[in-house]
Amino acid sequence: MEKHQAVHSRKKALTGLSLLALSAFAITGCDQQTKPTENTEQAKSISTLTTQVSYKDRSMLRPGSQLIVTLSDVSKMDVKADIITQEVIDITQAPPFTVELTYDASKVNDKHRYSLSARIINKDKVLYTSTTNNDPFRESQLTGPYKIELSKVSVEKPDVTLTNTYWKAITINAQTVNVRTKEPFIQFDKDYRVNGFLGCNNFSGSYSTEQHTITLSQLASTKKMCSENMDQEAAMSNVLNNTSKWEITGESLKLKNNSGNTLATFNAVYFN
Repeated sequence: MEKHQAVHSRKKALTGLSLLALSAFAITGCDQQTKPTENTEQAKSISTLTTQVSYKDRSMLRPGSQLIVTLSDVSKMDVKADIITQEVIDITQAPPFTVELTYDASKVNDKHRYSLSARIINKDKVLYTSTTNNDPFRESQLTGPYKIELSKVSVEKPDVTLTNTYWKAITINAQTVNVRTKEPFIQFDKDYRVNGFLGCNNFSGSYSTEQHTITLSQLASTKKMCSENMDQEAAMSNVLNNTSKWEITGESLKLKNNSGNTLATFNAVYFN
């Protein structure tokens, strides 16, 4: 009798363990079936908005420029727009620029207003920006990416300093400088030394300034003979010998004679 009860107890224990194992398997199986479904639903809500950004003028961007394209919810008035997605890319080529924006489509509400904007920056300074309202969910385009045209930001440039600036010659005696191999230029060091290139020969010397008057002295140049640009070189030498005033506006320099007449104009050049 006792032996029969022991066998019966073992059978009940084994049955209980089997039911627990089956329940655990069922729960695990349910979890495994739920996760792919959730991932699939998330994948379905992810969409891509292809944008093409350009600007009309043919200006070359300085190294380090970046393009920022932003999709925002602008439904709320008098508050900062909610950014849905944003892409920042380094600009390494000429426009147009194609940018893929990935966003969660489940967060887009048909009753809300949206804005697709773009801007080009360089060292935190805005160079170009979009000026029109672009709502990609209300405006339909037949084919291709959503196009955004940027406008150049008009910024008044501060005056460049006379010293430690590479001044490229633009005009001499109101005539456009003709560059064959190397451009005429002039540089004023902070130690009151001046040097540059006349068109065929290099030159150096000293200078002194007081407010907007300037005197160049002890000018000397190399004696190389060139088959071209000798007239331009002579004109550049004459400018240096007759300069008594200077004027800088933004990134442009004018050298003038004692009467205030412009002898030559120069533009600042950057190498980085």
